[in-house]
Amino acid sequence: MSPNPRVAWRQSVIQITRVHPPCPAPYDQHTIRHAPAHDPVRARAVVAGLPTVATVAEELEPMLRRNLGHPSHIDDLDQVTVGCWGNIVQISDPAFGEDGILSTNLDDAFEAQVEAYPEARITAVCEMSSAESYGKYLAHVPGQPSLAVDGWDGQSVTGDPAQLLGAVGADSADPGAECLDPAHDDPYIGVEYLNLITCNLHSVWAKENLMVSVFKVTRTEDVRYEMDEVWLRD
Repeated sequence: MSPNPRVAWRQSVIQITRVHPPCPAPYDQHTIRHAPAHDPVRARAVVAGLPTVATVAEELEPMLRRNLGHPSHIDDLDQVTVGCWGNIVQISDPAFGEDGILSTNLDDAFEAQVEAYPEARITAVCEMSSAESYGKYLAHVPGQPSLAVDGWDGQSVTGDPAQLLGAVGADSADPGAECLDPAHDDPYIGVEYLNLITCNLHSVWAKENLMVSVFKVTRTEDVRYEMDEVWLRD
């Protein structure tokens, strides 16, 4: 690799979201402003426990979730954000990025979260876009088999998307719940589906005031190698 590699992906969403019981009512553009305040003490414990993080080198200034950008420089790849809003925890870490060929960091982090918090709803998401786009979506709902979806142009689905939505009380009329309609073939799993599991906190709301803690971290050699293979190009 050249001495000055570049970040190859123009846009990305790379995050894990946990919703602990009792789950709040789904947020909307009005109620989102009344979500619980961010807990920075809890966020420090969350980032320190991630399998993709060797050490926390520095805690930076907190910022609004809606102002977070995408990794565009090499230094951005060692920046992890954590939001803790009441019963909901959301982690964004470039180490979760993959391209369907390299890296299993997202799967490993998701499985670690499910093992540690089986009572929580958990989604893990990797969306990477440049000339082409790749997406992976993992979901856990207590008492249900996990769901795994990934692909470039199409989607390979392992598990039953409808079973998870039924368990969280979704209705077939809800955006993203088309899989609950038996007449609907091969529904697409994406943003709206994930919002149904995460109380509408997978997506960022235009006027939300949710804060996140921002950390500069170091990586193990194995994690760093996989990240470089996924993110960087000559």
